[in-house]
Amino acid sequence: MSYTQQQWMEQIQQQPPLPAEVPVWLRDFVLEARSGRIHDLLDDHSRRVPEKGPEGTPPRYSAVLVLIGGDSLFVPQGEKLFPEDATLLLTHRAPSMRTHSGQMAFPGGGREDQDPSPIHTAIREAQEETGLDPDGVQPLAVLEPIYIDRTNFAVVPVLAYWKDPMKVYPATPENDWVAPVPLSHLVDPAQRYWVSFMQWRGPAFDVEGMVLWGFTGSVITALLQRAGWEQPWGEDQEPIELFAALKRSANKEALQELAEGFTEAGEEGGAP
Repeated sequence: MSYTQQQWMEQIQQQPPLPAEVPVWLRDFVLEARSGRIHDLLDDHSRRVPEKGPEGTPPRYSAVLVLIGGDSLFVPQGEKLFPEDATLLLTHRAPSMRTHSGQMAFPGGGREDQDPSPIHTAIREAQEETGLDPDGVQPLAVLEPIYIDRTNFAVVPVLAYWKDPMKVYPATPENDWVAPVPLSHLVDPAQRYWVSFMQWRGPAFDVEGMVLWGFTGSVITALLQRAGWEQPWGEDQEPIELFAALKRSANKEALQELAEGFTEAGEEGGAP
């Protein structure tokens, strides 16, 4: 069966059924996330989806899977807000890719006609990219679309719980690294910093020598805040120049193309 983009977009407003067995440590976060709102935490007007992109064409839609795993029986106590084994699934896009090459990302990709909703798109793409079993994924919330002006994509984050974690791997040439990253690492202030270039500044994380930044870094930061898991990390610190950070990283991003993208976007442009 085939679905139109309009039918797909209508499903952004529809939250999935809330499972009765949502882990206690995720429950408040999930209820908050089901409001769909995220732009009030992104603090970046260029992330709001326009009717038309820079070249006058409507945005293309895609979805990413924000897949969290961890002990379903854990109960928060004091400062321990999530289990020690809690993780977030991330990928690294191969340097050979045409767009966002060398960047860390959530698994996900573009809407296809057989996808009735963003949930289906996110899970299908994640299965293709990482080899995960979709039966082990519980969709929990659909967030509002976030715009990436460099590629004219509107990206819908889909929050889900990994109830049956399994081994994952780079299942397509799109990625050369796939791993569940510990939440304890992502909230560690020692792994966090700002990066900047021209008029833009955004949050970044160090993950195995790679720089997690841009769209993915901003969304993770917003979600950590929404969940109440974020720790003070020096938000007033001086940012590191983006290209200096990327040059010494393991990302292998196409720096010249990246710089050209910033220049073309101008002062009103957002992050890649």
